[in-house]
Amino acid sequence: MKLFQQLLLAPAALGLVAPLGAMAAELNMDGVNKYAASSEQVTSITQFSDVKPTDWAYQALSNLIERYGCVAGYPNGTFKGGQAMTRWEAAALLNACLDRVTEITDELRRLMKEFEKELAITKARVDGLEAKVGELQATQFSTTTKLNGQVRFVMGDVYRGDGYANYGQGRALMGAAKLYGQRAYDGSTGGFQDRSTNMIADPLSQGESYYYYRAGGNGAIATGTTYQPAQTFAPQARQLAFSTTWTGFTPGPGGTLSGTEATGALLVNPSIPGTTIANPLNGGTVGTPYAPNRIRASIYTKDGYNTAFAAPTTPTGAVPATNNRVLEFLRPLTNTALPLTGNELMLEDRYGNTTPLRVQTSNSTSSNYADAKILLDRKDMQSLVALANQSRRVKTYTYNGKAGAVTKLAGQYDLININEASSRTYTGVTATGTATTIGGAGLTVTPGGYVQNSNTYNNVINYLLAEYGSLGEDQRKVGYVQKAATKFVRNLAAYTTNKNYVADKNAFTFSHDAYLNFDTSFTGKDQFQFRIRANNTYAFGARAANPGASLSYDGATVEWPNNSRTGIFIDKLFYRFPVGDYAVAAVGTRLAQEAILPTRGTYYTKDALLEFFNSSAGVFPSYTGTGVGVALGKLGAKGFGMDGVSFGIAYLANESDAVAPDASNTMTQGWFGADTRFRLPVQLAWQSKDKKWLASANYAYERGNNSMGQVGTQLALTPFMYASLNESNQFGFTLAYQWSKDFSLTGAYGHAAVNARYDNSVLGVKMADAGDSAVMNSWMLAANFKNVFLKGNSAGIAIGGVPSVVSNSSGWNKDGGMPTAIETWYQFQVTDNISITPGIFYISSTTNSDGNGGGDTWGGVIKTQFNF
Repeated sequence: MKLFQQLLLAPAALGLVAPLGAMAAELNMDGVNKYAASSEQVTSITQFSDVKPTDWAYQALSNLIERYGCVAGYPNGTFKGGQAMTRWEAAALLNACLDRVTEITDELRRLMKEFEKELAITKARVDGLEAKVGELQATQFSTTTKLNGQVRFVMGDVYRGDGYANYGQGRALMGAAKLYGQRAYDGSTGGFQDRSTNMIADPLSQGESYYYYRAGGNGAIATGTTYQPAQTFAPQARQLAFSTTWTGFTPGPGGTLSGTEATGALLVNPSIPGTTIANPLNGGTVGTPYAPNRIRASIYTKDGYNTAFAAPTTPTGAVPATNNRVLEFLRPLTNTALPLTGNELMLEDRYGNTTPLRVQTSNSTSSNYADAKILLDRKDMQSLVALANQSRRVKTYTYNGKAGAVTKLAGQYDLININEASSRTYTGVTATGTATTIGGAGLTVTPGGYVQNSNTYNNVINYLLAEYGSLGEDQRKVGYVQKAATKFVRNLAAYTTNKNYVADKNAFTFSHDAYLNFDTSFTGKDQFQFRIRANNTYAFGARAANPGASLSYDGATVEWPNNSRTGIFIDKLFYRFPVGDYAVAAVGTRLAQEAILPTRGTYYTKDALLEFFNSSAGVFPSYTGTGVGVALGKLGAKGFGMDGVSFGIAYLANESDAVAPDASNTMTQGWFGADTRFRLPVQLAWQSKDKKWLASANYAYERGNNSMGQVGTQLALTPFMYASLNESNQFGFTLAYQWSKDFSLTGAYGHAAVNARYDNSVLGVKMADAGDSAVMNSWMLAANFKNVFLKGNSAGIAIGGVPSVVSNSSGWNKDGGMPTAIETWYQFQVTDNISITPGIFYISSTTNSDGNGGGDTWGGVIKTQFNF
């Protein structure tokens, strides 16, 4: 018998032989003959009257009847399963089954013969397929790589109400400030800032904080009409640079003054304590002329609208009946006898455009000229007038008033009004030390500063700037002057929303975010991830000048390689592998923080709507860098000491710093360096055995950035305006509870302390000292629902306070309150791979002490997502 037949008969033989118990002597030959010759072959086990489903061999007997058809019963319709079987009876039954199997085998042979050609063709095709599979396995790049992807279509809009954005034109102001240097060391006796620190490459303007020089000594020696310097001191040189910057006065290209310029352009007041230099630009003994190699920046406006008005010709004279003066930017019908407030100045130039504050280098040529336009608004005008008044207040000077000669002492107010400013005469000292009378024919800067300006202005804004420009370093450090100057700079940085820079192009947008993941495993336990991504979603946070409005999948939260946005880029590139039984390590040039730390610490749906809620109130921000990390323990399983406990730590450097070190640029020092920007996150997490509870404690030290603030207010993101100055310690806690399979709650709290790494001046105004600190807080509570209305659909709602600055010891101010963010969304699961999620959000406004801020933010999104 063939093996196939033996296998078929094995169940029958075992089922029939097992109950044998009768002896050969008990054989009833008549019964055997009746059984063997019986034609009562049955087709269903139900035909046996004495067989019940509860019988222990019921299934085996059913198989013999229905599958093989080789079981017959007794003539009376019974099987007699409880009766002992003789060997004769067993032989008769086995023979009947063999006959049936033989019939089946003959039928198979007939079918095989009939379909012989078809079977041969099928075999050839299978052989061919096996050969192709073998070839593919031999030539493919990896037998362990999996490809998956995700595409989001994003339709939506964001809008912000009227108000001021704290850094609405911060980028323009930073561009102008770089002409001085991002770091300006007030009073430093060390080296001055060079163009590498300013990040301005040749052949552009060097733009240092220092311009010419400031000579020592108490007098000057003239050779003909030219004054020549003897020596230069760094603090005085810097002082002069900032002083003359604000006047709009530009020395000649030779760096010297001659003729009438030398005797009337710049003056000093030797009666001011601390003034030891008789001539700021010239002095000393005859010698080799000093060749200046630094370029000074000038701050000014031009092309103002001309307004004619009537003003007295002398302090005691009457106001004429007809107009006798013309000033730029003064509004018509201004009461020129009242103190200026800033509301009297026009916001438009003579061409009808918003007035820009210009910054450019002197000694300008095609290779060293730079210009940054900063639009002026009503708050700028008001704060400029206040700064000019405080600059007057700190001075001591003598002028000719209605009561004769008047000496104003330092600390006394002398508020500016147009009539007095255009008719007074002042007593000053020329560069040669000769007393002289200046003014009386127009707007002249009051004497009493370390550097005095006798120029006559018809541009009111330039005149107000020059009042501050004439101050020396000691005068600028007086509290009320410093306070007014920092407020002016803050207002320059701010700008009105729904205007030129902020949320002024409100429109419904349609964009995409797409990526492909290539996940490779070489051992079955490791992972090599290579992700390609393309994202053109307009950054909602930038559009509304509100970082808290950033979507979890828009351009604001994407870590662009080398800080440059591209169409298609490598989004992730790292290798993660096990170390021992309880540790996992990772290394990569684009390693995401979430790829190494144990958990996000939340049960709230990832990528729902706002990045603020996706990052657990900024506690677990999005961050991608070049670095390494290690995690110990596994959540919900055996940990490295306690069940459910895990720990992770990583070092992630800014990619552009890590790949492009430049010895001449202190902002990029390689993977490790004194100024390398990096983030060092640490996390301790716990999850209960039933996975209902999830908690995490998070800490991060970050330099050159403040990731918690990237989902908060503008001040929280950059409390000192320059992100490179940030040195932050970030703390955060999350707690999540899975109430049921369809409902979960998540809460989070964040706190950060950000310190200024260096002194910081903007346009000559000191805004921060090294070590100044800003403190911020945040919180959130979110609920997630599954199977809402229809099975597979989900929904969520969340509320929280976005990161906001509660204190700031620098000159950049703090938030007036913590804005509240709310979002809600509903996800339609169209298929297993396609979902549509409409959502809306709202963020309340906050206004600081300057009045900057305001304007609630709201928006809506329809996200269609494809997973494959």
